[in-house]
Amino acid sequence: MKQVFTAENRLNVYHIKNLLETKGIESIVKNDGLTSVIGDIPLDNAWPEVWITDPDMEAYAKEVIEHSKNSEVAGEDWVCDHCGEKHSAQFLDCWNCQSSKAF
Repeated sequence: MKQVFTAENRLNVYHIKNLLETKGIESIVKNDGLTSVIGDIPLDNAWPEVWITDPDMEAYAKEVIEHSKNSEVAGEDWVCDHCGEKHSAQFLDCWNCQSSKAF
């Protein structure tokens, strides 16, 4: 297993987990319930983490995560390579043909 993401906010962690799983990357969340021990352990050690089960998928997982961050910030629309449908940046899969966005 390999850690690929951590954040203070649980919503961000589960969002990344869901993104990875839509790309076929099996993942789990660790440290989800550690907020009650903040103060007894360092703050960043209590943040929830996303771990992937297949370490060979680390580069692809990090690419998906980074692309997600860049798309949200840049707000770049994209066109599906398979069917030509136009999409807003927040979508990583085509609603029309269910193809994944090419990176």
